Amino acid sequence: MSETNKPSPLDILSENEIRELRENRGKNVTIYNHWVRHSQKSSGEVFNSEKTGISLSNISPGGAVRAKERGATYEAGKHGAKGYKSTSERTQETFDALMRGYAESNPDVVVREKVRIDKALVAPSGTPEFLKEYEQKWGDNKKELLKQGIESGKYPNVEFGKLTPDQQEEIVETAEEPVILEWIDNPESTMAKNFPPRMQAANFAVLFGRRHGLMAERLNAGSEADIFHNTHKTVTEAFLASGVLIRKSDNARITKLGEVGGSLKILDEWESEVSTNEKGEPTVSVKIRGQEYKVDDEVLKQLIAEGITQERKDKTLRQKGNVSFYG
Repeated sequence: MSETNKPSPLDILSENEIRELRENRGKNVTIYNHWVRHSQKSSGEVFNSEKTGISLSNISPGGAVRAKERGATYEAGKHGAKGYKSTSERTQETFDALMRGYAESNPDVVVREKVRIDKALVAPSGTPEFLKEYEQKWGDNKKELLKQGIESGKYPNVEFGKLTPDQQEEIVETAEEPVILEWIDNPESTMAKNFPPRMQAANFAVLFGRRHGLMAERLNAGSEADIFHNTHKTVTEAFLASGVLIRKSDNARITKLGEVGGSLKILDEWESEVSTNEKGEPTVSVKIRGQEYKVDDEVLKQLIAEGITQERKDKTLRQKGNVSFYG
């Protein structure tokens, strides 16, 4: 029988069973959200050749191996996994490799192979002034680290592009960390003034809200699933440092990226879980590098409201042919 002629699961249920299924939707649901940065790139460059956005580099062969190995470490939810990605090809490649490992370790669960694009997972461009300063500071750090590595004998005396992917990754990740920390953790920095981290936090908060309460409401009672969001550095970090998270161990509110261990490294991730009770009421928690956090609902609601307002402004700008903060 062809796929189009297969009966719907609802065709074999009675009217009462269908009614009960729909009435209980969103109850006793658990969603495990994995916010994963892509795996190692073939090129360590952060920006494209025109310096107008992020690099379009695909993941390296070693990056594919690492992603598959990571995927094999997940214990699957009973209803399997699905994925979302940015517009970058390397986020699709990362998801594919993750799922190869995931499926091998969890052969009895379903993996939805079709990955949906979500533009909220795309790395923000910010303003031209922000992008120029970010690239300049990262580039200066990269040159200095390469120079030091060559002088010490750690790296061969070659151009950056001729280093191995592992060597490029080491330099790039080290060079970028102080730049992203300056942008997010120092509100007096020119980068923060040219592209306020709060704007990016609010932009991401809209997606965060959709992936928790709203998605849980749509699932059948008793559902348990993994959702993988394949993204980039700079997408989620501002949100994590926005004050929306409260560390459970000491009730400290997180307002600096450094307080959660810095930015997402290659193939790094943080997790958020939403669980609903028998009434469909959701509880959301976050785990970052082994630490558990509560979500401040009031702060989240405010961020979402700001994000929705920003979305409307961006839509208006695009309709007028102008460029928004998000490129």
